[in-house]
Amino acid sequence: MKCRMCGFEFDETKLENRGCCGCGKHSNCSQVHCPNCGFGNHPELEEEFEFINKLKNRLKIGKKDTNYL
Repeated sequence: MKCRMCGFEFDETKLENRGCCGCGKHSNCSQVHCPNCGFGNHPELEEEFEFINKLKNRLKIGKKDTNYL
């Protein structure tokens, strides 16, 4: 997994303590906290963020192509 805050890559399956245990959802919490910065990442949102980033990149490319007008 790659942290969306700091970009640090880590294997979430090898973490001893995946979550912060501060939200009260100890058994159902799906957040995985980055061992580098502590940011809570949601594994199920990875695909959605990847789609959004691809869409943003396409829009940026489209803007560059229309700068000649």
